[in-house]
Amino acid sequence: MAHEILHRVYKLQSLDAGAPGDSFRFRRSVTGEPRFAVGHLEYGGVLRTISDPIPYFSIATVVGGRVTVSDGVEEVRGESGSTIAFSSKRVKDTQWDHLELSQIMIDRDSVEKELASLGLAAPRGLHLTSMSMVSASHQKHWRSVTAHLRQLVQNDAAMSSPLVRTAAFRTLVTAFVEGFSTTAVPLDHRGEGRQLPSTVRRAMAFMDEHAHDDIGVVEIAEAARLTPRGLQLAFRKHLDTTPMAELRQARLRAAHGDLVAGDPTLGHTVAGIAASWGFAHAGRFSAIYLAAYGRSPRETLES
Repeated sequence: MAHEILHRVYKLQSLDAGAPGDSFRFRRSVTGEPRFAVGHLEYGGVLRTISDPIPYFSIATVVGGRVTVSDGVEEVRGESGSTIAFSSKRVKDTQWDHLELSQIMIDRDSVEKELASLGLAAPRGLHLTSMSMVSASHQKHWRSVTAHLRQLVQNDAAMSSPLVRTAAFRTLVTAFVEGFSTTAVPLDHRGEGRQLPSTVRRAMAFMDEHAHDDIGVVEIAEAARLTPRGLQLAFRKHLDTTPMAELRQARLRAAHGDLVAGDPTLGHTVAGIAASWGFAHAGRFSAIYLAAYGRSPRETLES
């Protein structure tokens, strides 16, 4: 019965279980609403599963035992206290060892609909880019949010209120997209969700294409077919920023891409990548990067 439930719930391709001992036990409970649910899973044995992607985000904190998850790109090992977001778009190879998990499940479609209210967008769909949390401080916040959620789902009066459930869901989504690396991007920086004039779109496209080059307001204005003063006014009106601030963001996004793709064993360094995108002061770059992405550039490069 336990294996039949696991096959159905986790879309398993295969399951290889050791012989159950006298102390074997299996428990699974789930409580929530269509957008989110909390669960608890206990499997008192050794197990290896191959599973297909699931249509929701599943985040688990290890309460006891051990688990190893590989999606062909990343391998994550979890012991008591570890939090893992299971890969949302790849086949997973998972090894269970007397495992007990505290789980949070979030409906993918509902999360994507909520992104705009957070100033985010996922043009190609929202997916995880790493199964590990961004930092220890984010994990601490995640635990606080999910502890409150567990209390909430046990309170019938609170769960009967649509306003309370929606507020809880929004808090959960915020903690999720802040705590894990995903394909979500800032809405404002890309002009998503708003109708930008062609002049501003041309300027932004020029900055993205020439972020590596020594360009300034004059060159950007020429590409946008505006005067430098007109360019400044257009950016302030439509994006509430300046052209040079947006250029700095374009270079920061490019540096982030290089850090994600970088490999320290091949000689890639934070200082080298920062300098290649015009950030001459490594310490200042690290501070700007930390504020934008929630973790240090070194953590990104070495992850």
